[in-house]
Amino acid sequence: MKKKNSPEKASSKYEMYRETKTEEIKPKNFFKTFFRLFSLLKGNSIKVFFVVVLGVVSAALSVIGPRYLGDVINLISVQVENKLTKGFIDFREIAEILLTILTIYSLSAFFSFLLHFIMAGVTQNLITDLREKLNRKFSVLPLAFFDSHNKGDLLSRLTNDIDNINNSFENIFIQIVNSIVTFFGVLIVMFRYNVIMSVASTAPIPVGAIIALIILTHSKKFFRLHWEITGDINGHIEEMFTGHKIVKAFGHEEKAIEEFRQINKELYEAGRKAQFYSGFLGPLINFANNLGYVFICVIGGYLIISGKSDVGAITVFMAYSKMFMQPLVDMSNIVNQLQSSLASAERVFEIIDEKEEVADTAKVVIEKTNGHVSIKDVNFSYVPEKPLIENFSLEVKPGELVAIVGPTGAGKTTIVNLLMRFYEIQSGKIEIDGIDIRDISRENLHNIFSMVLQDTWLFAGTIRENIMYGHENKSAEELERAVKAARVDCFCENLPEGLDTMLEEDGANLSAGQRQLITIARAILADPDILILDEATSSVDTRTELQLQEAMGELMKGRTNFVIAHRLSTIKQANNIIFIDGGVITEHGTHDELMKKNGDYAKLYNSQFVSTTV
Repeated sequence: MKKKNSPEKASSKYEMYRETKTEEIKPKNFFKTFFRLFSLLKGNSIKVFFVVVLGVVSAALSVIGPRYLGDVINLISVQVENKLTKGFIDFREIAEILLTILTIYSLSAFFSFLLHFIMAGVTQNLITDLREKLNRKFSVLPLAFFDSHNKGDLLSRLTNDIDNINNSFENIFIQIVNSIVTFFGVLIVMFRYNVIMSVASTAPIPVGAIIALIILTHSKKFFRLHWEITGDINGHIEEMFTGHKIVKAFGHEEKAIEEFRQINKELYEAGRKAQFYSGFLGPLINFANNLGYVFICVIGGYLIISGKSDVGAITVFMAYSKMFMQPLVDMSNIVNQLQSSLASAERVFEIIDEKEEVADTAKVVIEKTNGHVSIKDVNFSYVPEKPLIENFSLEVKPGELVAIVGPTGAGKTTIVNLLMRFYEIQSGKIEIDGIDIRDISRENLHNIFSMVLQDTWLFAGTIRENIMYGHENKSAEELERAVKAARVDCFCENLPEGLDTMLEEDGANLSAGQRQLITIARAILADPDILILDEATSSVDTRTELQLQEAMGELMKGRTNFVIAHRLSTIKQANNIIFIDGGVITEHGTHDELMKKNGDYAKLYNSQFVSTTV
């Protein structure tokens, strides 16, 4: 659990956080993100082409429609005069024009339906591909990346951010196509009808566009901040739910609630400001639209009175004027979605652009090893300015049991992580049977090792599935031997479903010791050439530990073993005990040899013995 500030300090903390975030999260390259997002449509280029064509045709038909309205109005005026002079009205011509208008708008609606239908599939393909890319990226990122990033925020990018793109992408794409065609199509028609009125109706647009750009610059910053804080609030929730027992045990409920309220308040502020700024666009466009109408009415009235135009032409022009402004109104309505989607897309692309772990050279494939491990002059640090492992060298012969001991933070688990290539060494070399592990693929290398960690990891499934994880091809006989060797059968006998008992999240329906036994059985079933035990028996009782020591004694025969232990009584039989302090080997030898030296190991061993007997 991370240390949190008190509720009294939380407010100032998150105010500073907001200011820092707002300052750091400046509007990124709008067009770069925009075009990169839409470049993902390349795999559906044919469908996208049809969508664009259908969108152009649908919008063009909508633009053509209003021109017939003037004909209808003028024809009705003529027929009214015929009624007065000739005593009858000819509805045939009116009906023909109305049928033409109906046909045009019906075709426009049909094409619009088709493009929405096709675009829905295209959008889902894009989102599926984007989600797979992000998930694939997570699998090739180095562990150092996950150490430095909030897990809740990463989960938010994979779920919330991609869902946000999904919810708006289809509408945005179609609206962009429709708005561009409608805007320029209507603009051309308007200027062909009347240049003076066209200039009058479009005059407010440049000023509105400048104001809109200013608004967009501010709103995008807050949309970005909104999704950043969404990741933070997810991280807080994930942390509180995962550690809910600790929260309750230490009476942290009220503080946790207060911290949530503070983050939620910041989320509210970011969302409110984003919506507030972008909300200006709608009224701004409507104001320009209404101003254009005023100009048209004044100029149109003058043209009718002076006999330079008729009512039908003015009516058509007003319809086109409304259509001309409609794309701008539509764009102002979806600008929130566009800004929000691009903010989410930036967060997703940030992960996709992260530097991946060092690529495998895979020059050698190892099926079976002797288990000879050689570590030569290895240097490593998690943070460049703070060296951890310095000039570390170790020779481990096949079949040896090597115990690594030392104070907390000395670098014991780090050595194991380097052996498994979870982290890459800065200099030096680690070899297995004389082969540099960097010349072996990680998958091949991990098949050579098997690990049992102090922290158990179990997934939702049966006990059987958890033991066979990664080794589903093992036989029932091999599974049974592993289960008995790890003493899993002892507690499974008391479970209603035995090995087929379903585990709750992280095995919550089992004790810590039982969960550890399952992970030990998993390692035994893997039958590795090299076994790594990192405090593997720390969660089991003394009696079970003695039983496990016997079973693991048989397991360790014929293979190289690395054991990280704090309970030194469990490693007396080790061929070589390595005492590490500050990333450097200060002592090494057998238990008896080190006890005779009366050095660091002896002091640590005696302190445990005394504390155990007091």
